[in-house]
Amino acid sequence: MTAPLNRLLATLAVVAALGGTAMAQDDALYPEPSAPDASYLRILTDAGTETEIDGNAAEAGEAGLTRYYEVSPGEVELRIAGRTISVQPGANAHYTYVAAGDQGELMSDEITDSPANADLVFYNLTDLDGVEVYVPEAEAVALEGVGPLKTASVALQAPMTLDFVIRNGEGELGSTEAVELRRGTATSLVLRSDGDAYRASAVTSTYAQ
Repeated sequence: MTAPLNRLLATLAVVAALGGTAMAQDDALYPEPSAPDASYLRILTDAGTETEIDGNAAEAGEAGLTRYYEVSPGEVELRIAGRTISVQPGANAHYTYVAAGDQGELMSDEITDSPANADLVFYNLTDLDGVEVYVPEAEAVALEGVGPLKTASVALQAPMTLDFVIRNGEGELGSTEAVELRRGTATSLVLRSDGDAYRASAVTSTYAQ
């Protein structure tokens, strides 16, 4: 574990103990899979894009993320804006298929399923190197060195409400304010490019019933 992350976790633990930013309750715990080897799969694309996961219509809502759908390990068919894509998820894991322009990649989300922590998953959908997620309250970096079209994850103390600043060596790229981190829940941060500008979004991960 890096020194900045050590400092971040220690600081957040103190903040949580003081209760200054803690929430009253948590209500979005990870679901129990129906099969012992089941995995969860979702799509990250442009908001409003028509998508399907394993034959299920999946709305690409806020930030372009669908819900997670339970799938069996092996070949799973996706449809994104009329294109059919086959992916091969493994067992007992979380996955996001990231579709950015003509590129696409199945990424493994490092979700801990911990009832005591919140998972923070960051996606860099830009062509920038060395992107990091900074937490002003802790004056520390939560995730660092995330390259173009890559993802990174960390488990954080919860419940908490935090601001996040996404930046690189050139300065601040985007930010999100008052992001609620819930125990047993994942929150996704997405950085996109819009011409010469950048846009950051934060979304609580959800599951199809």
